[in-house]
Amino acid sequence: MTQIDTSDDAFAVLSSKGRRPLSERTVRAGLLTTGGRLFTKCLDFVTLLILARYLGPEEFGLVAMAMTAVLIVETLSEMPLGAALLNHQHPTERMYDTALSIAALRALAIVALLCVMAWPLSLLYHEPRLIALQSALSLAPAMRGLVSQRLTEYARVMDFRRDVALDIIAKAGALIIATILAITTGSYWAIAIGKISSTAFAMIASYFLAPQRIRFTLSEWHVFSDMLGWNAARQLLSAVNWQSDKVVLPRYVDIGTFGQFTWADNLIAVPAQAIIQPITPPLFSAFVMAGQAGALGKIYLKASAGVYSIIAPLFLSMGMLADPIIHLILGPAWQETAPILTWLAFAAAIGYAPTVLLPALAMSLNRTRVAFEKLAIEFCVKVPLIIGLTMVMALQGLLIGHAVAAMFGFLVNLVLVRKLIRIGILAQLSSLVRPTLAMIPMALLLLATQRLFSPNDSALQTFFYLVGVSGLAVATFVGTALILWKLAGSPDSCESLFLRMTQKILSR
Repeated sequence: MTQIDTSDDAFAVLSSKGRRPLSERTVRAGLLTTGGRLFTKCLDFVTLLILARYLGPEEFGLVAMAMTAVLIVETLSEMPLGAALLNHQHPTERMYDTALSIAALRALAIVALLCVMAWPLSLLYHEPRLIALQSALSLAPAMRGLVSQRLTEYARVMDFRRDVALDIIAKAGALIIATILAITTGSYWAIAIGKISSTAFAMIASYFLAPQRIRFTLSEWHVFSDMLGWNAARQLLSAVNWQSDKVVLPRYVDIGTFGQFTWADNLIAVPAQAIIQPITPPLFSAFVMAGQAGALGKIYLKASAGVYSIIAPLFLSMGMLADPIIHLILGPAWQETAPILTWLAFAAAIGYAPTVLLPALAMSLNRTRVAFEKLAIEFCVKVPLIIGLTMVMALQGLLIGHAVAAMFGFLVNLVLVRKLIRIGILAQLSSLVRPTLAMIPMALLLLATQRLFSPNDSALQTFFYLVGVSGLAVATFVGTALILWKLAGSPDSCESLFLRMTQKILSR
């Protein structure tokens, strides 16, 4: 088995970037991927506006109906092949060939399963058009998994420019294709082909940006078997945990209340899609490199505090500014959604913000079983709790269940991190003390300014209110956090990294 040629330009990137501290490279990579994700989200929004101009609700509803099964199957079949390759310092050609072969088998299975499911689902929904539509849409997740496996070599050296470029190429291509079809045909196929073309553009472009010869073999299956096995179990539990409230709640509330909960839940998901998902690959690469250098514990604590310092204040602000946020985005008719958003945001600040790094940490150590254990424990607590409380107290019970499950999940995370890298619970909590204390004056400011908002305000007034108050809140949090950091003796932490990066930007 031949080794990958170390003269590859990915390794040249490593040597050129090796002078920078790992934490700084991680932040730079995170800023790149987050900026790229925000740009592609803008392209998605433009595509949506154009499609809405030429297509009606029926077309969108039909495609959404078909995409439900597609998304579930894709989630359940997700395979972290790149993570398994990154865990090997010198992966061989056969490892890359095996990864591509596994991805090809997954693609065939996805297409076959969704095509088989299309006919019974068309009968269930009394919609014969679903057969052709769902069968065609099965190509999207299939091709998404067939991108070049050599992209992982650039992730290894914290170079995510190709990933960002692929995302932009895919979204821009989909925008052009969907727009042309919507204008010329006015058919729901404009939406479907836009989704399919997006993954096709990404797949094809990946082999130009990260060339890989296509050869099929399963000779190195053992490299991936453990991670794939536990990941499949984790994905199954994740899907159940993710959808359990949406399965139970409609039986105990009217459809309007369920719609309000769904919108609030979708808003809570935005920070995960815009921030957590794009920074996870750089953090995973950082954990792998830190583990090889024997500095994983230090890097994890710094990363955990840094991510918590971004996400927790954001969720806190969403919870305390729920009324103007709903007023601006959905309008006064949806104002009853605000208390639901507040509950979910506070629960996310407790249970989501401090725990998002565990899956990346477990995969970097090739111990995905631990991430599965967390989901299994949460499943045994969250699902019965939500079902029981919802049966007794309807929506209020579900929200209480979310809050209790979030606190329990946080405690479980502390124990499992200690199991993975032997960092004590007190040490983990200590890393979160300063950002938590910094949120207190921020919360008091948000509380004091709530009286400035009126339900009778126009959308423009509400927008300027949110911009002004949010800016003051961010300044208060950052200022307080830096003061606390200075009082603590200016340790090497996420605050010091923030100051170094800011100074470098301002000095240019």
